[in-house]
Amino acid sequence: MKKLSTIDSTMLPLNMSNVDTDQIMPKQFLKRVERSGYGEFLFYDWKKEPDFPLNNEAYQGSKVLVAGDNFGTGSSREHAPWGLQDWGFDAIISTKFADIFRLNSINIGLVPIETNQENIDALFAKIEVNPKTKIEISIENKTVQCEEITFSFDLDDFSQKRILEGLDKIDITLGFADQIDSFSKSRKKWMPRLV
Repeated sequence: MKKLSTIDSTMLPLNMSNVDTDQIMPKQFLKRVERSGYGEFLFYDWKKEPDFPLNNEAYQGSKVLVAGDNFGTGSSREHAPWGLQDWGFDAIISTKFADIFRLNSINIGLVPIETNQENIDALFAKIEVNPKTKIEISIENKTVQCEEITFSFDLDDFSQKRILEGLDKIDITLGFADQIDSFSKSRKKWMPRLV
């Protein structure tokens, strides 16, 4: 997992509500076992429409996805955040995320940012006027700034630490290696014996 402290980027607008994980990453691409290479399948069916935002050259290279209400609903597939991150997104801003999608995103360092509809509408308006409008997200301060639009977001301290330090679940487990080793060695004293 890469370390993230600040995201300074343009934005890609997806002004749609109730975007589910089945559309983010369709079922036919769930057979792969590796976590990389899913970006090309992101919104696979919707990308067939020429005017879909991911096809728009003006938004290429954007690290922040601004989405409508209730993003990431549907099945619990981890492949949806994998695809979003593999495409190049570091953060998603919406009014609401499905709980499992939110957790799956944090587990890989993709930052889910919830805010009110007024802020979302203001960001969409900025992007419409100028697709190259920049946004700055501070993970350390838990703030978002886009010109005069400024707001803070909730991120629990543990998730913030994981994102700032780039710690996935394996890294966290390895941080307890000494205690695990000590437990393993002491366990033999009290384990039942067959002989």
